Amino acid sequence: MLQRIQTVYLALAAIAMILIFFFPFALFQSEFIYSRFYVYGLVDMVPGGANNMDFIYALPLILADIGVVVLTVGAIFRYKNRPSQIKLANAAFILTIIFIAAVFFLYGHFLEKRFSTAPIWSEGIGVYFPLIAMVFIMLAIRAIRRDENLVRSTDRLR
Repeated sequence: MLQRIQTVYLALAAIAMILIFFFPFALFQSEFIYSRFYVYGLVDMVPGGANNMDFIYALPLILADIGVVVLTVGAIFRYKNRPSQIKLANAAFILTIIFIAAVFFLYGHFLEKRFSTAPIWSEGIGVYFPLIAMVFIMLAIRAIRRDENLVRSTDRLR
C-alpha cells in the first residue's frame, strides 16, 4: 500500500536527491577564482571567467543521482513485493554511498588540485542532501523489514 511510512521515507529521499540539482556542493575561492561546484559541473561566478568544468566530467555524478532517484521511486511502487522493495532500497543506499564518496574524494580532490585551493564545503547546502537521503533510505529499509517480519509472523499463525 502506498500509505505506509516507508513510502514517505523513500519519497523524501527522492526529493532530497532531486534538490541536489539546485544547490551547490562547495565553493572554491581564492584571489582569482570564485566558483561553485554543482552536481552538473563547475560554475564560475566571475563574469567572463573560464573555470567551468565540462558536462562530460560531471556525467557520472548526474547518472548516479538520477539512478538513486529512479531506484527510490521504483521501490515506492514495488510495495506489493517487499523483498524486491528491500533490494531496490539497498541498491539505492549503496549508490548513495558511492555518490557521496565520489563527491568528496574524487571530485573534491580533483578540483582542489586544479584550483590549488581547498573547497569550502560549508558554503554549499547541497552537500547535505545525499546524507539526508541516505538516512531516509535507511529508515525506509528498516520499515520495510518490519512489515515483512509482521507478515511472516502472521503467516506462521495460520
